[in-house]
Amino acid sequence: MVVYQRRGGNDPQLSPWLAHRNHLHPAVHRAQDAIAQDPARSWSVDELAAQAHVSARHLTRLFAEHAGISVVGYQQRLRVARARELLAERQLSVERVAELAGFASARDFRRVWQRHEGGTPSTLRATGGRGSTLGDRQPS
Repeated sequence: MVVYQRRGGNDPQLSPWLAHRNHLHPAVHRAQDAIAQDPARSWSVDELAAQAHVSARHLTRLFAEHAGISVVGYQQRLRVARARELLAERQLSVERVAELAGFASARDFRRVWQRHEGGTPSTLRATGGRGSTLGDRQPS
């Protein structure tokens, strides 16, 4: 039996963990799987290309063509999604959330958050998670 999960009005329409995966290219999927398994890791394009069994330059082209996003953009979206989950744990500071999500600094985290989510991570925490969602904003 299949039961559809009910989504609240404030929930993103598509999980960032599933976004940009509606293609059939196996090399891109291998790179995406590697990032998804450890989004906090500082993946270089060369490391991901080795995982995907293609050159770094070719992976960059394949990602843009098949996923419609850059390798770095994809990793940032997953890191922001992980940070969103961590922000729900109110005992963690924004600095600690940034570290656990894989950002180089809290400043970098806030900059990427602003680009993808709008507002600040603290605002999301203050509103109880009723801030914007990844599905609401388009990267600039």
